[in-house]
Amino acid sequence: MSPDPRLARYLDFARKRPELFDNSDAAVRVLLDPGDIAAVERSMVDRLRAGGVAPDDAERRSRVGIVFEDPWIFVLRDAVEFPDGSRRTHTRTLNHLGDGAAVLPLLDGRIVLTRQFRHAVRDYVLEIPRGGIERDQTAEDAAHAELREEIGGVAGALVPLGFLHGSTNLYYNGAHLFFARLERIGQPQLHEAIVGIEQMTVAEFERRLLDGAIVDSFTIAAFAQARLRKLL
Repeated sequence: MSPDPRLARYLDFARKRPELFDNSDAAVRVLLDPGDIAAVERSMVDRLRAGGVAPDDAERRSRVGIVFEDPWIFVLRDAVEFPDGSRRTHTRTLNHLGDGAAVLPLLDGRIVLTRQFRHAVRDYVLEIPRGGIERDQTAEDAAHAELREEIGGVAGALVPLGFLHGSTNLYYNGAHLFFARLERIGQPQLHEAIVGIEQMTVAEFERRLLDGAIVDSFTIAAFAQARLRKLL
């Protein structure tokens, strides 16, 4: 019997990206033996069907592999084993480019935020400039590029603020955080749905944070790091 192309592609990916499947110190072990994977898939089909899922849907939802891919992200569904010995599938999302960079900008003592419409939440969000790190960029290069592209910002030296994972239960990648003092700003990047640029004092930022007007995790984390480091 010829091997399942879906599973063959997944196992080839695991060989090429071993850091994503490292079990050396993992409480949740990724199973890569085809027999183990098949057993987990059968178990998941039975579990889903017992919960009322139609047979075809149960089969589709139980398949291990690269289950979705577009130009920006891909989704892995792994067969895993938990510390108590139980086994099931587990899903995670990864960026094609890898991690990103996010930078908290300050201009004349005021924090600069974008007002951007985010499709995923179908709402406008106040947040700091951020984006992916291209293959020929450092994190610092990407931070400077995002300032230029999103707000027409020009900054001097960047201050590193550490690394943040945005959603550790689902998303593999995160962002390198930075602080920057801007020399100037320009216009918002409309083709990325950045509809405006807002500037506010630290006290105003904190009031809007308490009021629930600022909800972006990267923005809040960068602000907290900058405050703790006495940069604000």
